[in-house]
Amino acid sequence: MTQRVILVLILSLVAASPSAAQWSQISGKLIHISASPRFMWGVNRNHQIYFCEQPCSHSKWTLVPGSLKQVDADDHEVWGVNRNDDIYKRPVDGSGTWVRVRGKLKHVSASGYGYIWGVNSNDLIYKCPKPCNGEWSQVSGRLKQVDGGLDLVYGVNSANAIFRRPVDGSGTWERIPGSLKHVTGSGSWEVFGVNSNDEIYRCPKPCYGQWLKINGRLKQCDASGDTILGVNSADNIYRSN
Repeated sequence: MTQRVILVLILSLVAASPSAAQWSQISGKLIHISASPRFMWGVNRNHQIYFCEQPCSHSKWTLVPGSLKQVDADDHEVWGVNRNDDIYKRPVDGSGTWVRVRGKLKHVSASGYGYIWGVNSNDLIYKCPKPCNGEWSQVSGRLKQVDGGLDLVYGVNSANAIFRRPVDGSGTWERIPGSLKHVTGSGSWEVFGVNSNDEIYRCPKPCYGQWLKINGRLKQCDASGDTILGVNSADNIYRSN
């Protein structure tokens, strides 16, 4: 066997092998988590809201008044929706109070640079320029979850197909090979997501489908820089080292 053939076999095995990731468990129980460079936000099964200063290794979660089923944080604000799909926002450091924003969404993303994105109960897609006070405009297509990054917004539909388009809403949705139930485009250089089996994947931006499996299982994840945070089926919280 030639050296070239051996090298090809080794590279094939590496590409097929799960990417090694070291995980640290963070105290607490959450069903959904979101991270900004300075803070982590999350909600539990009772829709109670918590936040913690990064890296949250020794800090305790602070209970925040209100009730939300999903939250998403950026550098300046945290956004969320409640069980009635009402939309709220407040400063990401936990100061101030929740401010109601016009509209109805089941899932909201604050991480789009210059835009807030979201989807409603019919999987219709909306965007709003920052600072958003309810000036939503509908975007073509249907998605069950969206997440905005620096230049692109990513999303998955009811069939777990993956899509992306420019974060300002221009252009059209482009299909990315693969299948995910939840995707996050807020990593610095990579897109992360989990599939229907809670398997975790990463893909270099802008991502053309070259997904690499990461060891571990999460039902939902978010990224802050190159760090992955997520919650598993038991609502345990984890951070990649």
